[in-house]
Formats: sequence, C-alpha cells, structure tokens
Amino acid sequence: MDSFLINDKVCNINIVPYEDKCGNGTYMICYRGWNLDFHYDDKKILYASIPEDGPYLIYFRSSPFPTFGKDIEIVKEYLQEKHGIRDFLYYDSDRDEASYVSF
Repeated sequence: MDSFLINDKVCNINIVPYEDKCGNGTYMICYRGWNLDFHYDDKKILYASIPEDGPYLIYFRSSPFPTFGKDIEIVKEYLQEKHGIRDFLYYDSDRDEASYVSF
C-alpha cells in the first residue's frame, strides 16, 4: 500500500494486480493490469485501474473531483512522479454517450 499526504490528510492507495481472461473457453484475449483503491481521509473510496498495455494511463471508475476537489492536482502529481502516469481519465455516465473523459 502506498500513502501520501494531501493537506495533512492521508491518502492510502491499495494496488492489486489483475488478470481478466476472455474468450469462449480458449482465453484468446487476456487483459492485465493493476486495480487501485484510493482511501482518502479514512472515509472516501475511489477506484481506478492501470492497464498493462497502457502503463502511462489511469482510468478512474467515477469522477475523482467530488472526492479530491481542487486537490486532484496533488494526486495527479503524485501518480506522475511515483508511477509514471501521464494520461488521466474518468468514467462519466452523465454524458449523452457514457464515456471516459480526460482531465
């Protein structure tokens, strides 16, 4: 588990590798990467994943702005420095076409 401070509050990140095999019994396709669980201020949980085939990209399963607010820049800086992340996306189900949004 990784930890860092955001304005005197601890943000813990639990990183777990995943492997998702797809195919009709043959497992022709296999998705690998890392799931991340963000625990912020001991109450908020936010989920994200980093695919193995795009290790510089992180997908948040929902908008991180309600959780981190303006402090999202601190989170981005930490992920850039510690994990080499360059591209940040979150899933926005409120759009006309539900899709990932870059931020």
